[in-house]
Amino acid sequence: MGIHSLDYSKQPEWTQEEAIAYECACEVIGDMIGIYTGRIYAEKRKISPDWEKIERFDDERARLFREREQLNGLDHETIARIRKEYGAKVQAHREGAKEALARTAA
Repeated sequence: MGIHSLDYSKQPEWTQEEAIAYECACEVIGDMIGIYTGRIYAEKRKISPDWEKIERFDDERARLFREREQLNGLDHETIARIRKEYGAKVQAHREGAKEALARTAA
C-alpha cells in the first residue's frame, strides 16, 4: 500500500446523510472556533486586556478543537446537538455582527 493509499476496509460505513451531517457539525464547530479566536484577538487589542477572559476564551477554543477531533459520524445524538446548539450561537453571532456593521454604516 502506497503512502497516499487509503485502506477503505477500516473506514466507517456512513450513509450520505450521516456524512453530510458530520461535515455540517465539523463546520459549525470551526465557526465557533473562529468566533473565540476573534474574541481573543479583540480582547488582546484593548489597552487593559482581561487576561482571565482571554484564558477562558482560549480554553473554550481548545475544548472545541478536541470536540471536533473526537467527533464520530455515527454519533447521531451528538451531531444533532452540535448542529442545533452551535448553529444557533453562530447565527446569533452573525446577526450581531450585521447589526454592528449597519450601525457603523449609518
